[in-house]
Amino acid sequence: MSQLADKVVLVTRPGHQADELIQLIEKKGARVVAFPVIEIQPVMLDPHLTDILNSLNEYDLLIFISANAVKHTLELLQQLGISTHAVSTKIAVIGKATRKAAEAAGFNVSIDPQKGFNSEALLKDAALQPTQIAGKSILILRGVGGLEELANTLTQRGANVSYAEVYRRSKPQTDKQVSRNQLSENWRQMQINLITVTSNQILENLYDMLDEPGKSAMLDTVLIVPSERCYQYAETLGFRKIMKSESATSQHMMNAICESKIGHR
Repeated sequence: MSQLADKVVLVTRPGHQADELIQLIEKKGARVVAFPVIEIQPVMLDPHLTDILNSLNEYDLLIFISANAVKHTLELLQQLGISTHAVSTKIAVIGKATRKAAEAAGFNVSIDPQKGFNSEALLKDAALQPTQIAGKSILILRGVGGLEELANTLTQRGANVSYAEVYRRSKPQTDKQVSRNQLSENWRQMQINLITVTSNQILENLYDMLDEPGKSAMLDTVLIVPSERCYQYAETLGFRKIMKSESATSQHMMNAICESKIGHR
């Protein structure tokens, strides 16, 4: 019998991105409670964003932060009648899923860190060192209100950095498979053994969406996070049983689930 048989895992990823992780968990015998706490929504084209997307070839480097950034950039370019094959600018990505999405969309990826799955790994790449990017123009394609560390570091290295914010994140307005009231009122009865989160905003939304007594029970449940930054944030929120995955990819999250103690009780 699988070590995860009869265990219950809460998956908080957006619905359209959760299937792979859910399938991996279920193959190990655990039951999944899907509770998306974030929605990815498109932005409307405005004159500023239109000008940026019409000028992609004027930049020295484009950086896609995520697969969502690729997806929504592609949709916006299609609205403008621009083919991805017409984009000749050098392209960098963060993570294997982002590279896969970019190549499927027709972009030619040239910079992809082989070790690591975050902005820190990208910043270690030889192509992004000061001698290579000083005076260069770089466009970061991301969601509205993303992290500033990547841009700040590139700016310190002498690059001229701009943003194209091509999607936005928001809390779901309606619950899907399970309601926040159910989790708030019946967390212990649902016997949730482990929670997976893949970003600080997902973690923040999850915390904000639950009320007592579920919130206290949640803080005492094993939590898997994708980074040290997220680990530290979870500590400030009061989570007491935190594990760190190698990254936010489904396979790394699954590895962390298998390494957790929930299957050995």
